[in-house]
Amino acid sequence: MEALQADELDRYEIIDGVIYDMTPSPSEAHQRVTTAIGSLLFSGLKGRCRTYVAPFDVWPTGDLKEAYVQPDVTVICDENKITEAGCVGAPDLVVEVLSPTTAGKDRKAKLRLYQHSGVREYWIVDPVMHTVEVFRPHGENAFLPSETYALSDDEWLPIGIADGMRVMLADIFS
Repeated sequence: MEALQADELDRYEIIDGVIYDMTPSPSEAHQRVTTAIGSLLFSGLKGRCRTYVAPFDVWPTGDLKEAYVQPDVTVICDENKITEAGCVGAPDLVVEVLSPTTAGKDRKAKLRLYQHSGVREYWIVDPVMHTVEVFRPHGENAFLPSETYALSDDEWLPIGIADGMRVMLADIFS
């Protein structure tokens, strides 16, 4: 198999020097859930943090050549990390909504990248199973084992970067 070249792709990400093709486009369910989460976070964090929905360029390590991603939803509370090009440095909250073609990357490569770059909270959202796995740091560059919130079991999802803030799972998955 021939290695991918970034200049040959319309949309791509780079993690640990590996280029990932970002096609095909996400499904309707993926986009519906992404839009819902982006809207809820935008409204709830307005005035404290900025919320962006993909495509929005992020260099989580701060090194423009090391890693480049486009999370589904990105929340940044330090405006000094925001440039005209995107976010340079670790966002405070990153949300990845699973797709069949990206689930492995979201659960492995991106989890490691976000963990090591200092992201404060990482959500992996499954639009089919209606679950949200939440990862938060514990110690130096290590995420705690995930907490999983399921629409059938839980009503509320706490937002760790904002004390006391939470969103209804039904608002994400309806």
